[in-house]
Amino acid sequence: MRLVSIKSVFCLILSMILVGCSKSTTPDVVFYNGTIVTVDAGDATHQAVAVKDGKISFVGDSAEVLTLVGKGTKKIDLKGDTLIPGFIGVHEHPTLEALFANTIDISGFTHQTAEQMWQHLETQVSHSQQGEWVFAMGIDSILFPDMQLPTMADLDRIAPQNPLVLISQTMHSYWANSQAFAEVGITASTPDPGYGSYYGKDENGQLTGFIAESEASAPFLEELKSPLATISNYEKVLDEYLAAGYTTVASLGYNVPTWIAKYAAFDWFQYKIRQFYYLTASELDMLPEERENGDDYFSILGVKIWHDGSPYTGSMQLEQPYTTSQLTESIGIEPGHSGEPRLSDEKFTSQVEKYSQQGWQLAVHSQGDLSSRLVTEVMSSVAKPEFKEQRHRIEHGLLISKDSLEQMAAIGLTPSFHINHIYYYGDALSEGIIGPQRAKNVLLVKDAFDLNMHPTLHADGPMFPAAPFHLMQTSMTRKSRTGLALGQSQGISSKQALKALTYNGAWQLGLDTKLGSIEVGKYADFVRLSDNPLSYPLEQLIEIQVLETWVEGEPKFIK
Repeated sequence: MRLVSIKSVFCLILSMILVGCSKSTTPDVVFYNGTIVTVDAGDATHQAVAVKDGKISFVGDSAEVLTLVGKGTKKIDLKGDTLIPGFIGVHEHPTLEALFANTIDISGFTHQTAEQMWQHLETQVSHSQQGEWVFAMGIDSILFPDMQLPTMADLDRIAPQNPLVLISQTMHSYWANSQAFAEVGITASTPDPGYGSYYGKDENGQLTGFIAESEASAPFLEELKSPLATISNYEKVLDEYLAAGYTTVASLGYNVPTWIAKYAAFDWFQYKIRQFYYLTASELDMLPEERENGDDYFSILGVKIWHDGSPYTGSMQLEQPYTTSQLTESIGIEPGHSGEPRLSDEKFTSQVEKYSQQGWQLAVHSQGDLSSRLVTEVMSSVAKPEFKEQRHRIEHGLLISKDSLEQMAAIGLTPSFHINHIYYYGDALSEGIIGPQRAKNVLLVKDAFDLNMHPTLHADGPMFPAAPFHLMQTSMTRKSRTGLALGQSQGISSKQALKALTYNGAWQLGLDTKLGSIEVGKYADFVRLSDNPLSYPLEQLIEIQVLETWVEGEPKFIK
């Protein structure tokens, strides 16, 4: 009996020691007394959430969460504010935002008239040193309908002693003066890259100064790629995303080297934001050997492929020609033109087969109805059972038809919509580029939700500001800046709009078990808001303020 008693005491002491040494379940931080919009499968709303080791450990009411508080727990009284999952930007270009940060701003967002914009450009150029490259970002004949597009002679007059390059707001069109062409060694006899990318020429075969698409523009942008300047600007860009409530950003091409992206996101021995790369053809030297690479803060997810171009340069591929109008004439779209693909059918098919067989997710730039139909047909023809797991995407999807969406849904192809085509360019699309009938059928977001395709919304920064509440508002109202409504039957609910920027984004990135909703076991990536977007007046949605942004249970932005 005495031996049994000693053994029992020993076991009791040992168990107490083991319990004392075991990891505490006390939360590191709790948020309470607020509105927790979870964006889970049931769209539940709660009052409180607890975080342990960077992950969500409890979701429920305030009274219950406060019973979990321990000595070291940090308590955050939300005071009625709203907490939502961190926004996920599935299609942005932080590298381009960093590269263009030091360019002259000539956009329609900051200038009221074309005359004001040209005056600003001339003043800024006059301050440049002789021979210095000068870049200006944002020229836009849509936002400046009274503007005449520049000729090479116009740019030579503005910058007689400098190479000058103008970059369109869409980043699909460029203009350069004769000195810039001379510096990069491109003449009238230089072959065009082809498939929608070319150097504009007049009826005599002489260069006009116009440059179409990224392949042709690449030599002109080399001077922008200073690593030191890029690092500093890239850090600022990531901070701006955090301030807007983004905790995850996917970069769809034009990527800085991975070490720069990681360095810029590293702050006080911790990463401040999650980044994921899709690589273009010119970046495939960065493609890892294995699909599983990196971690939950940075990895390369897939390959970006361009199938067509932009509605505003005539390179979007359409079933029927562009509208013949004063606007299409001014931007150089000839009558009867229907756009063209950026790749041959053979090359596109071979790239789809190659990279999907290697297990990479494909993100295919496709704007026009003919383009999206052809993309879907090719991907259907080579589809394998694993396609649905790879979650290949069509990017932008301005004129994806209902038929194409249904075919996409059948093979697991999912859309990410460039929704602010409607807000910024809706009038131009309706009145001058594709006509009112087709403009009523742009961006079929509701149809994609009805087909359970997990659609997302994106800004394609720096084309448009990466402002999540603006994206939500446009997806719900379907209104342009002037109030023109396009396809209001495709307007979605506030819950759907929020899901498109949170859970669906995580789903498209293949991270839905870790991000995108406030559920136990997922990372504690949160945004604290001044108001609840699910109950706020629709026309005032853009007034909601981001107060704090948290990543893995740590504050990364506080207003």
